Amino acid sequence: MFHEYGGELYPDYLTHGNAAANVLGIAQEYCAGAGIDIGANQWPFPGATPIDDSAAENAHSLDRFPDASLDYVFSSHCLEHLAQWQDALRLWIRKLRPGGILFLYLPHESCALWRPGAPWVGGAHKWSPTWQVLVPFLQSCDMDIVDYNDGRDRYWSFHIVGKRKSETAP
Repeated sequence: MFHEYGGELYPDYLTHGNAAANVLGIAQEYCAGAGIDIGANQWPFPGATPIDDSAAENAHSLDRFPDASLDYVFSSHCLEHLAQWQDALRLWIRKLRPGGILFLYLPHESCALWRPGAPWVGGAHKWSPTWQVLVPFLQSCDMDIVDYNDGRDRYWSFHIVGKRKSETAP
């Protein structure tokens, strides 16, 4: 089954959730040790502490984790839901130890079905992340980019992997 939008056909599996399953093998190469999955919903990254949207803890509030304490932060299809994404990323990076990994899996800009205002997501997506925006932003936050793909995968998504350089908080 397919969904048609904007003159493009999209496979039905794009609307079922669990996008992270498509990048699990790559993510497991980088994400080991003590970590969190921000926006995990029903499908947390294996071994990660799931962080969902509650008043006490969410993408903007991670108080139970000391700064520089995590080996990795994994997040799949969450950042596009955050209007204040820069603040969230700075917080996530601050929670990483030096050498810690930030793994982002995000909708690719070519997927009109997931763009802000599109019928499938409505107002849930606040912006359309791209590697062209995120790579320089992460580098400005003391991150080395160790892997990313600029094309879309079979889930019409892309990933970026950053490694925290120092103890200086962004």
